[in-house]
Amino acid sequence: MSENNSKWLNLGIGAFIILAIVLLLVLILPFGNLAIEQDEIAVITLGGTITYDSSNSTKAFTSASQIENALNEANSNPNVKAIVLDINSKGGSEVACSEIAENIKNSPKPVIAYIGDKGLDESYLIATSADSIVASSSSSIGGIGRSFMDSGKYSKVKLTGVYNEDYLKLKRSNNADPDNLANGQKMIDQDYTQFIKKIAENRGLKPNYVAKLAYGKRYNGNEAKNLGLIDKIGNKNKAIEIAAKKGNATNYTIANYPKAKKSLTETLAENNIFNLDLSKLG
Repeated sequence: MSENNSKWLNLGIGAFIILAIVLLLVLILPFGNLAIEQDEIAVITLGGTITYDSSNSTKAFTSASQIENALNEANSNPNVKAIVLDINSKGGSEVACSEIAENIKNSPKPVIAYIGDKGLDESYLIATSADSIVASSSSSIGGIGRSFMDSGKYSKVKLTGVYNEDYLKLKRSNNADPDNLANGQKMIDQDYTQFIKKIAENRGLKPNYVAKLAYGKRYNGNEAKNLGLIDKIGNKNKAIEIAAKKGNATNYTIANYPKAKKSLTETLAENNIFNLDLSKLG
């Protein structure tokens, strides 16, 4: 065999070996990672206006489906031992926030809420569904019922919610006229009362007590802690520490969820597949 043919043969064998290694790694890397990966604390960011519409999932908006998907991904990953919900929001859709709150309460893994700059109204409802709430002393917290103040939800006339448990016993009219002042007032009072009761139940407080703290009032972290609206004063790292303790994670990494999907090239590069010395194959 000529020297030129031998060289091409060696190159062909080398290329075949590299291809075989790549294919093998594609098959075994997912299993290998399970053995070497550390425990994780998942961080899910909830910022801006909370919306029911998933098409609005941007930095200015967070959708209910976006948070649901992140929670599902974190809960389905055996490496994740606990979850931190990083909240910075004035609120948004009551329906969307109620759904998020229920998903958090149903999480099989511990969830710690961290309120950064603000956690108000509907976003505060979400925070109360977590196992514990951590906030900075300067955070803006509460704002319970802010969206019910001078609200035009059910009437062209702006109405203000009133807390009264008797409203929950009233049935809504199936033929409600949205322009009818009395009907609109009844509906907003029912929703306002139910909203306060949800927060009270989540925090283990009396509804009448929460009602006195509501009506859109805001509190800083220290006030909120003294009033029982949060559990701890601290920063995001404090929330992560509490989450790790609740999840029995001692040696852990912090990962943002949902995780960005990695390309095959990135995965191979992380494992130094492209650093093979090809000169040794010739």
